[in-house]
Amino acid sequence: MGDDEPAAGALPYAEVTDEAYAVRAAADFTVRQFEFAVQLSGRCPRCDHPTTSMLVDALYRRHAPAAAPDSDYRTVLCECAVDHPDRPPGLRGCGAHWTVRLETDG
Repeated sequence: MGDDEPAAGALPYAEVTDEAYAVRAAADFTVRQFEFAVQLSGRCPRCDHPTTSMLVDALYRRHAPAAAPDSDYRTVLCECAVDHPDRPPGLRGCGAHWTVRLETDG
């Protein structure tokens, strides 16, 4: 069985967070910076499956969005490819989410 394959009794989908998720992600995730995005990769702190998230720095829209209160903080979602029981159709991941402070080079 590979890292992406569900184990017997896979963790059910649940939209949950915990301060420990952010601590583990901050310590273990790799960060790859692109011109307008940052890629975060690692193992989900809840389900332990590989997950990758792209955090986009700018969106192209007709109207400028309102400024975010603190754009250094970003919510990251588990986006693993494993089939978690009870996950709503069209979604990915186990439902875990956490907030990280994103510090990038200029």
